[in-house]
Amino acid sequence: MTAPADLEFLVRLLAAWGFPPDTTIIRAEQGTNNQTFVLRQGDLRFVLRVSQTLSAAQVGAEHRILRWLRQAGLPFQVPEPVAAPGRDTVIETAAGPATVCRWIPGVRPDLTGQTALERFGRAAGLLGETLLGMPPEDGLGDWRGNPLAHPAVPNVGALCRQLRAAGISAERASHLEAVARRVEQEWPVGGGTLPTQVIHGDLAASNALVDEDTGEVSGLLDFEFAGLGFLVQEVMAALFNSGALETRDWQLRTTAFLRGYASVRPLDVAEADALPRLLLARAVGSALWRAGHWLNGRAQLDEVADRIRKLEDTTRWLDANGGKLRSLAVAGGHG
Repeated sequence: MTAPADLEFLVRLLAAWGFPPDTTIIRAEQGTNNQTFVLRQGDLRFVLRVSQTLSAAQVGAEHRILRWLRQAGLPFQVPEPVAAPGRDTVIETAAGPATVCRWIPGVRPDLTGQTALERFGRAAGLLGETLLGMPPEDGLGDWRGNPLAHPAVPNVGALCRQLRAAGISAERASHLEAVARRVEQEWPVGGGTLPTQVIHGDLAASNALVDEDTGEVSGLLDFEFAGLGFLVQEVMAALFNSGALETRDWQLRTTAFLRGYASVRPLDVAEADALPRLLLARAVGSALWRAGHWLNGRAQLDEVADRIRKLEDTTRWLDANGGKLRSLAVAGGHG
């Protein structure tokens, strides 16, 4: 794992963007995929990100997507990369490619309420509709590929043996292996009929902002995982990440999200059919991806155990509710 950026490194990096020495640097919450800092210069605020997983070419592709979206007249903002004097919007460093974006005002949404979920769903629909015409970019990932693929996990069976040796229960490791084999046999879903385009890839409350007074979506963030994918994967990721499926009133909450999304573009029958299988693929892929980070020393074993527990919960939930989820998706939140 790349060591956290030190202050001297950050000062030199900010100088490359022309920020004065008295710029205030505040370390934001650190994630697995990047180091993030809030910069204050007078009344202005910016966000500095040093990516730990993307190449400079991939960040450049992300910035081309952001430019496309910023020209589309969306009712919410997306990050605006700031170019360094005489340079591109990306500077390569030993810690990873660095970028600076302008601050977007807003707060994280509380997606426990139906109104907030409907607004989030509409924002997801507007984003998808806007990205529909965007040509594929070099350097983008591909969400249509095998969801189990991770460079550190070439063999799921071998991984599960390593997890058992490290202290994960045999029952839990066996469940991960069994579901991974099931997903691999079913992939790809949709039989080639699912609409494909550039997608965000990781819509979640943590990647969204809302106006503190009105509750309307004010920004969508973190396009570092943007790539080619099935459009319905955007719906799947948003539902998976929002927690809408994890409560007793999941049907009301899911209906609210789908109603917002369908106000822009309803799902077709093939997409509705694929949704439960995509959710299962997302859950097992999330567990394997975290396990890959564990093998590389970038995650703790208890993080892997948490992802496997969520996979177990998702499997049980889909066995009981997958058919109803499909029906709600077909109805577009109006049935």
